[in-house]
Amino acid sequence: MPGRAKTGLLRLLPPGMAVAATYYLWRLFKARHAIDTVLVRDINARKQVHEQLARSFAQLRELSSALQTIREEERRHIARELHDDLGQLLATLRVNLTLARQHADMTAPLLGLLHKMDSLLVTAISSLRRIASNLRPRALDEGGLYFALQTLRHDFLLRQAVHFELMADEGDLVLDDERSTAIYRIVQEALTNIARHAEASHITIALHRIDSMLSITIQDDGKGITDRDLKKAASLGLLGMRERVWGLNGSIQIGADSELGGTRIDIMLPMPASTPPP
Repeated sequence: MPGRAKTGLLRLLPPGMAVAATYYLWRLFKARHAIDTVLVRDINARKQVHEQLARSFAQLRELSSALQTIREEERRHIARELHDDLGQLLATLRVNLTLARQHADMTAPLLGLLHKMDSLLVTAISSLRRIASNLRPRALDEGGLYFALQTLRHDFLLRQAVHFELMADEGDLVLDDERSTAIYRIVQEALTNIARHAEASHITIALHRIDSMLSITIQDDGKGITDRDLKKAASLGLLGMRERVWGLNGSIQIGADSELGGTRIDIMLPMPASTPPP
C-alpha cells in the first residue's frame, strides 16, 4: 500500500533531544506477516530557514511601519512650516501691496503692474495651500477623519465628473492619529488610481464598524484590474496600501468587482476596545 507522509518531531536521539522530520510509513504483508517500513527525512535545517525568513519578514514589516510614521511626521512638520511661515509672509506681502495701490501718487502703468503682482501672489498662496494640503491635510487635524474624507471627496469631484458616494457614520471614525492617517492615505491612493487608470463614472466608498473591526470597501465601475496589474513591481501605490493595512494588523483584498464591474478593495482593520479621541 502507498506510504503516508507526516511531519513532526521524532525522538530517535538521546533523551531530551528531538529532530524535525518528515516521515513516510509503509505496511507490507509477506507470508501473512506485516512489515512496517519507515523512511525519515530530516527537515530541521529547512524549518530553521523558514523560521528565519518569518522573522526577517516580521522585521521588514516593523521597519516599513516605522518609516511610514516618520514620513507622516515629517510631512506634518513641513506642512506646518509652509503654512505658518511662508503662508503668513505671502499674506502680509499682499496686504502691503494693497496699501501701495491706494497711494495717491500711483500712475496707471504702475497700478497695472501692481495688479499683476497681486494676481501672482494669489496664485502663489493657492499653490502653497495645495502643496501643504498634499503633505498633510489640515482637515485631518482640525476635523478628524470623517471631515477629512468629506473634504477629499469634495476636492475629487472638483476635478472629476463622476457620481461619488461616501457612506460612513462620523461616530465610527473617531480614531487615533495613526489609524486616521493610514485610512486617509489608503482612500487617497485608491482615488488617485481611479482617476489615473479606471475611467470610472461611479465610485462608492463605505466605512462601517462591525463589532471590533472597521470595514472599508472601495468600489468603482471602471476598467477593472487584472491579476497581472496586481503583480506588477511598479505598482507602488497598491504596495503602499497593503503595507499600511498590514501595519495595523489588518487584511486587504483587491480584485474585480462583480457589483459595479470595476475594481473592488475590501479592508478589515481591528479596532482597539476604547479609541482615544483624535
